[in-house]
Amino acid sequence: MNRWLIILTLLATLINCHSDDSIIPIQGSGLPGTWQLFERGYSPGAGYIIDKIPSKPEQYVTFTADGHLQAQGDNLKTYQAFSRFRLDSLNQMIRIRFIPSASEYTEQVYLSSDTLRLYQSCFEGCHLGFLRIK
Repeated sequence: MNRWLIILTLLATLINCHSDDSIIPIQGSGLPGTWQLFERGYSPGAGYIIDKIPSKPEQYVTFTADGHLQAQGDNLKTYQAFSRFRLDSLNQMIRIRFIPSASEYTEQVYLSSDTLRLYQSCFEGCHLGFLRIK
């Protein structure tokens, strides 16, 4: 009886420790899928700052296998103007080209399992970090 009480207490503790403000990534491969914004990096001129982005409200971008994208969230307004994308490879660097774009807007892509980082063209450097969800 004591053993069951201990197990139930442990389970209740673990359930209560789970925060509603966390993003639970899933495993996957490749770019297609839904990605939730979790960090923003930038440089104000000295050093590099990484701000964590709260999981609520959800801010995400979805890439489909047929080249469509959809974005939601205040920090992702730039991506909301685009409906399609294409991946390009140049000198062992992968870039994502957003369409339609009169200026041929591209960003460098870093993809590792459940983490996606998009590096915008910023003078001092900047990026957005995403975790694969759903």
